Formats: sequence, structure tokens, C-alpha cells
Amino acid sequence: MEDAALALGSDRGEHRAVRSAPGAALFLAAAAAVGCAPTLNVLGVYFPGWLVSGFVALVVAYALVWWLGRRPGERALAQSGLFFCSLTVVAGLLVWWIFFSGF
Repeated sequence: MEDAALALGSDRGEHRAVRSAPGAALFLAAAAAVGCAPTLNVLGVYFPGWLVSGFVALVVAYALVWWLGRRPGERALAQSGLFFCSLTVVAGLLVWWIFFSGF
């Protein structure tokens, strides 16, 4: 009878504490990692490094797609949305790796 009460969710609290322990550990790990991101000071305003990497990646990807669009043989590749998205991701990861990884 006692096992059935635990399975249905008794008001003892032990059953709920066991279920929420992994969620609490994940929350604490995420909260601890928030302060670890590098920041850049731009005119007194602190921007996170991932935001700067994403902005630089968009500019680089747009410039490369614009350059490819001017070439006659590469026009179809430059007009592909999937190419632009993947180029943006690769450029963002490269910018993050070069400027913020500390290698």
C-alpha cells in the first residue's frame, strides 16, 4: 500500500525531491556558467563575446556572398540561403575560436 502511494505521488516530498534533483543540478551548472562568457567593452557598454562573434560573422558572410554574386559562375551558389546560413555559422565559430578561445 505504501509503494502505491509513492507511485501516485504522496505528500511526503521524497519522491518529488528525487525527480527534481537533476533539474536543479542543471540549473546550477547553467547559472555558474553564465559569468564565464568573455565580454568586450565598447564605449562603456559590455557586449558578450558570442554577440560580437555573431555580428562579425554576419558581416563576413554577407561580404563573401556579395563577392561571389558578382562572379558569373558562382551566382547560383551566392543566392542559396542554405549556403549563407552555413557560411555564417562557420564564420562565427572561426571568429570565436580566433578571438575568444585563448589558444
